[in-house]
This record gives sequence, structure tokens and C-alpha cells, in this order.
Amino acid sequence: MIPVLLAAGSALVYGVGDYCGGTAGKRAPAVAVTLVAKVFAFPLLLVLTLLLGADAVPGVADAGWAALAGLAGVGAVVLFYKAMSAGAMAVVAPITAAASAVLPVVVGIGVDGSPGVVPLIGVGCAVVAIALVSAGGGRPATTGAVVTPSLVGLSVVAGFGFGLFFVLLDRVDSATGQWPLVVAQVTAVVALVIVSLVRRERMSVSRAAVPFVLAAGAFDAVANVLYVLANNAGQLALVAPVASLYPASTVVLALVLDHEKVRGWQLLGLGLAGTALALLAATG
Repeated sequence: MIPVLLAAGSALVYGVGDYCGGTAGKRAPAVAVTLVAKVFAFPLLLVLTLLLGADAVPGVADAGWAALAGLAGVGAVVLFYKAMSAGAMAVVAPITAAASAVLPVVVGIGVDGSPGVVPLIGVGCAVVAIALVSAGGGRPATTGAVVTPSLVGLSVVAGFGFGLFFVLLDRVDSATGQWPLVVAQVTAVVALVIVSLVRRERMSVSRAAVPFVLAAGAFDAVANVLYVLANNAGQLALVAPVASLYPASTVVLALVLDHEKVRGWQLLGLGLAGTALALLAATG
């Protein structure tokens, strides 16, 4: 039960951070938003890593997997923020989450074996719930943004990037604690700096975007820590789909604060998400 609850906590925090990042992406370039958010959040991540401790120092292989996870994750974040800033958050977030849940489930079952019938039913409910939440329609009530096929494609690619982030982190020795996240964060920042220099992109963010950028970085760091704790204590095929339920909080915030429209399918999806959590919590 503890791994599932930790994964659920990470989903809640991920969702809030994603809303903040998507809102900041409407006011500043996605690469700049991601870079500033990660640089700001690094001290917080370091403090959490030291407080939680570790039984071992990451070896070369662990550092390599963590660095690859950092590259996959940061690429996914940039694409995700671009998609969120261009379209309806209440649709883009669930599409990305559905894509991010598939890869870890397949890899997790292949590596760890099947977790059992009831947990698999819970995983299935989680994936279907994510898809249903995304079936609510594509036009926010106030912004008029429309979800286009290209925007859906961008969301799917971002989702697979997040899924790859989960899979690569699962390859790291759990005894190393949160240090792989530190390696991933450093790798992500270096990659963003290189990209910005090559593309000569503006790395500043507007004053209006700063609060959302800082909040996005902090929430993302905390969510990553919760996810690693969940993954170290449970199976990838169980915790990753639960962590991918983050659209629930993103959708609620978008509906309440941005007045995006809710559809019956979205409400059904949120209810099914609760069922998935109950099934997984009872067996996880």
C-alpha cells in the first residue's frame, strides 16, 4: 500500500506543477521556463536528497542511467510545456499521461513479471481513466484554443518521454536513494544550456511568469522524490500508472482557475481513477 500511496502523492504534486509550468509557458519560451524551474529547484532537491539519505553512492552505471533519464525527462518537459501552452490543459495533460503509462507497464511486466490479476485490473483502470479524462473535448471556455492533430502528436511524444524517464530511473540501484535525481537534474540543466546556446534562444522569463516557473520547479522536484521513493519500494508496472494519474489535479485546476469546460467522460475518468487507486492500494 505504501508504494501506491507515495505514487498517488507524486501524481497529485506532478499535476499541480504541470499546471504551473503550462501557465508559465504561455508567458515565456518553454525552454526558458524549464531551465529556470530546474535551476531554482536544484537546492530543494539537494536538501531532500541529504535529508532522506542513501545506503550507497551511485556507480558509473547508475549515473549513466540517471543521466539518460534526465535527458528523456527534460525533453519531455519542454515538449509538454509547449503543448500545454498552445492548447487546452484539460486535454493535453491526460493524453500525455496515457502515453507515459504504457511503456513502464510493458517494461515492468517484462522485467519483474506480472504483479497479479487484481493489480493488473487496477493498472488497466488507471490507463482507461487517463484516456477518458482526455475525451472531454478540446476547446477551453475562455481561451478558445483548439486541440489539433499536431498538438495531440506533441502530447503523445512528451508522454513517451516521461515513460522513458520512469523506465530508466527503474534501472538505478535503489540503495542510491535520491542521488540519481540529482544526476538527472544536472544533466537536464546542462542539456538545456547547450540547446539554448545552439539555438540562441532567450533564456529570460517575464515577471508575470516567475511565480509559476518557481512553483513548477518546486512541485516537480518534490513529485520526483515521491516517485523515486514509490518506485524503490514497489514494482514499476504498479507505481508508474498511478504516478501517471497526475492529470486529475491538472484538470481540476484548469477547470476551476481557467474555466475550461468539463465533460461527462472526464468525470467518469476521474471516478475510474479512484477505483484504480483503491484496487492498487489494496494489493500494492
